[in-house]
Amino acid sequence: MRLFLASLLALLLLPGPPPRAEETGVLERAHRHYEAGVGLFEAGNKEQALVEFQLANEIAPKRENVFMIAQCEYHLGQLVNARAHYQTFLAEQATGELADLARLRIEAINRRPGVFAINTVPDAVDVRIEGEGNVITGQAPNEFRVPRGHYRVTASKPNFASETRELAIEVAETKPLFFKLEPIPAHLTVRTTPPSAALFVHGNRTQNPYEQDVPPGIYEIYAEASYYQPKRETITLAPGENRVVEFPLTYVQRSGRPELIGFWTGMGAVGGGLAVLTQGSPDLKKSLSVSLFSAVTLAGGLGLGVLSSTTPLVPSYIRDNLALFRIGAMWVGDVEGATLAMGLSQSWGTTWLGGAAGLTTGAFAGWWLDDKSPNYGRVALMQSSALLGTVAGAIAVSAIGRYPTFNEVDPQLVDSQISDNDPREKAYIDHYNHYRNQIKQRLAWGMLAGLNVGLGAGLAMAYLPDQRNYGPSWQRVIMVDLAGIAGAVFASAIEVCSRTSQGESIHCADANATLGQRTARFALIGAGLGVFTGWLLTMNFDRESPQRPELPMLSFIPLPGAVPVESTAGTFELLPGLMSQGRF
Repeated sequence: MRLFLASLLALLLLPGPPPRAEETGVLERAHRHYEAGVGLFEAGNKEQALVEFQLANEIAPKRENVFMIAQCEYHLGQLVNARAHYQTFLAEQATGELADLARLRIEAINRRPGVFAINTVPDAVDVRIEGEGNVITGQAPNEFRVPRGHYRVTASKPNFASETRELAIEVAETKPLFFKLEPIPAHLTVRTTPPSAALFVHGNRTQNPYEQDVPPGIYEIYAEASYYQPKRETITLAPGENRVVEFPLTYVQRSGRPELIGFWTGMGAVGGGLAVLTQGSPDLKKSLSVSLFSAVTLAGGLGLGVLSSTTPLVPSYIRDNLALFRIGAMWVGDVEGATLAMGLSQSWGTTWLGGAAGLTTGAFAGWWLDDKSPNYGRVALMQSSALLGTVAGAIAVSAIGRYPTFNEVDPQLVDSQISDNDPREKAYIDHYNHYRNQIKQRLAWGMLAGLNVGLGAGLAMAYLPDQRNYGPSWQRVIMVDLAGIAGAVFASAIEVCSRTSQGESIHCADANATLGQRTARFALIGAGLGVFTGWLLTMNFDRESPQRPELPMLSFIPLPGAVPVESTAGTFELLPGLMSQGRF
């Protein structure tokens, strides 16, 4: 090395033209920095030597300064800068021993590879490096040595999204790279049964059904709904997984305890009121104490309601359909016993006892036939049919002309001037009591017959159809009943408002517009048409997703309603009428 420096100095210190006086100081300063750099270089302090050579070149730029700068950078590992300075030197001096050395150093530098220091999350990521005609593969985290040039680096892993970068690397350059691969999203779909359940995914309430792309991982699903047991489940989703989760909840049938307590409360009130009525006198001049009647009715209702809630009459839990079945058995038994007793005796006391016996029998029958109880909708259908039959039986008494009349009484018997001891007064009271007993008897037999016919029809509709279907809901049954009531009221109004007396129409509000046999017939026909129409109109009510037809099938069926009509006085009045609705 000392011989090399001596030769270099000899070459550089060849005599030249004498410098001007002003340049002498600058050259001397540059030369001092140069000599200091040579000394430091020989001593092994390459970093400080580089500083001295750079100062010398800044003061007086010369190719020998550039060469020595390249030498220092080469030994310090700054190969890119060293190559650039070697090339600058060769541009000024292409021949000679120093030029040959510069070329050797450039070739050595060009052979030094660059290094991609790649770190990844997660581990064990596949790496592919493409460029300069080379393809290098491996797994990261790791270091990859490549020749200088431009490269495309791709990091990939199954079930993770790949990531690619394009970049250049120089000789002997170490370039750190970090790849954080995101997992491929999973797709989660959750559907609950029932569809209206409140759904929670990962602790957050979401829409139901739930369908969304989610990051892979562990998910907790929770759902709850009225009358269903809540359910919780944990699932694990892998990257890219498409999971459909059917989430059925176990149905816990609603308790019918409130209905049973309400029924017994009502029966207590009715029983208390009838108990007061049975103590009354048929004498027309004696009136019933309203306060006593109200007090006993209230006491009976509250007493039996409280008693039923604290005794085995009402279990702590009973299925809603079973509770309604028992209620139906009890009130049907009560009405059966009461109407039978009334038809036989026409006595309120006997009727009360018959109703109590029927209520007890019905309670026992409902308990004994628990396992025969159909679902809630069919139980409601049975009771609706029995109730409508009872009302229809009472109306049928008048419709077939069996309702008694009071026209046979001698008008003189109602003279208010007759004394209490007059025999005619006794005859009048006896005749009136006979008239009342006939009403009780005939209405009782009509109600009893209608109840049994309606009950038979309800049992047939509840048990004969295919039991695989749930049957009509109680909401639909109520709507059909309301349609029947509306039909009866509408038909009765039509009959009353269409009467004539001596060729003239009778106004609906006229005192002469009384109800009679013809009105009862109209009511029965209207009720039948109303029930039939209501059943047809509600056929799609219980379907989960009813599809409305292009043209409603029943859009032209006339329905009862109020029609504005101009009266003779020029004003408008609302009268019963038929209307059609839908698409025309």
